Amino acid sequence: MSYTVNELTVDEIRQKIQAVLLNVLPDVSPSDLSDDVDIFTLGLDSINAMTLIFNLQESFGIEFDTSEINFENFQTIQDMIRLVSSKQG
Repeated sequence: MSYTVNELTVDEIRQKIQAVLLNVLPDVSPSDLSDDVDIFTLGLDSINAMTLIFNLQESFGIEFDTSEINFENFQTIQDMIRLVSSKQG
């Protein structure tokens, strides 16, 4: 299987998502960010959710479709990894 240069591994995607989350939620520590923790229970609200979405798009050089911007795709790091991975493919 061949990969393009800009494809990232799951671990690289996870690290970038965690970095963006730590920037958007400064009161959260890296140890709080397990793959399946509900990000909204850590203090993410509708305002900083939009910042998160914008920062993820900028960080990964991708654009989410309007239909992809929903609670289910941004509830956990695992959900975001799946979404970002699908945009690379």
